[in-house]
Amino acid sequence: MLWAHNGIKPSVIKIYTRFVRGYSAYCAACRVDVIEGLTAEGSAMFSRWYVRTRRICTCAPAHYSCTISALRAYAWSLGVSGFDLPQWKREVQRAPVSPVLEAYLKNAREQRGLAVGTLDRDRWELGKFLDELRVLRVTLSRLSIPDVDRFLSRSARQLAPATVERVASSIRCFLRFLYATGHIPHDLASAVVTPVRRSPLQPPRSLPWSTVKRIIGAIDPCSLTGRRDRAQFLLMSSCGLGAAEVLQLELSDIDWRGQRIRVFRIKTRTPIWLPLLPEIARALADYIRFARPSPTSARQIFLDRRVPFGPFTSSSVLRNRVRYLARRAGVKNPPGGTHCFRHSHASRQVELGTGIKTLADILGHRDPETTSIYTRSAVQRLRRLALPLPK
Repeated sequence: MLWAHNGIKPSVIKIYTRFVRGYSAYCAACRVDVIEGLTAEGSAMFSRWYVRTRRICTCAPAHYSCTISALRAYAWSLGVSGFDLPQWKREVQRAPVSPVLEAYLKNAREQRGLAVGTLDRDRWELGKFLDELRVLRVTLSRLSIPDVDRFLSRSARQLAPATVERVASSIRCFLRFLYATGHIPHDLASAVVTPVRRSPLQPPRSLPWSTVKRIIGAIDPCSLTGRRDRAQFLLMSSCGLGAAEVLQLELSDIDWRGQRIRVFRIKTRTPIWLPLLPEIARALADYIRFARPSPTSARQIFLDRRVPFGPFTSSSVLRNRVRYLARRAGVKNPPGGTHCFRHSHASRQVELGTGIKTLADILGHRDPETTSIYTRSAVQRLRRLALPLPK
């Protein structure tokens, strides 16, 4: 019943049931506890036993993946029914880092509000920087600009200019932290110069509003996935949210009576309240009532349609859905990602006469210069400003 309620097809349920029966036989034959064996490692052991006893060709990976999916669905149904199950996968242990780097990452997380992805990237890049200093036997108290230049020069030969600029920015913030905490005697941060890059001459790609409506119109509003897609794409196109901002929305962020929705910016974690438009409210209510997997303890609004129906760990699913729906709508030059909806929203607001400061607040831009790039996309307003050609 739980499987069917959450949209798993009857044919898939039939396959899952067959594998669950095989798992019961495996537990009885190998004296494995039914509950304790429901882990990623236990399902792999059962898959090998199943292939061996049924004399299935081991070259077919479909049996292995289907076995994993069936037992994970079985484990999820037992978990929501009240059984105490072991952890499905062991947590990946991160490599230990130096205490000073750990203190910097903690400060960046608590004081600067950096995202988890940014902290992981800094952990990796700054870890390589400290490893090089350790190999060269350079202590932090003796750190100098030539040591930093040596690391960045080698990075410039191996990495793209945009990546080198990001690494240099991370090192600059790290040096500023080291000086503030007394690990280095001089402030070296101001001496770290990033590579010079020209600002893009072309504005971010935006789609005509008619094309945006065509893509949203290609969504099947009757399917479970279609209900989720419609709510997500309306939030991106009508509110200018990014894919990560959509996926991190929680149920408590919707103020139904106040007709507004709270959005936390990814980089700064600062909240901003946006109006909950009637069409978006209807799409969200339709998804939550009829298409959101249940039961679940997750507080995120949008959940994965695959067992165990948890929150999304990556925004790539939205990027793939954009491409699929664009092809379905017959768009000749489909967008490469979800940011085209954010850019289209910004360009349309400029066309409608929205002020740059107001648009910057909606998009979460600290510098209005970042938002001013969308004025080059306001083709209709630029045409009204154009001077007539001399005769």
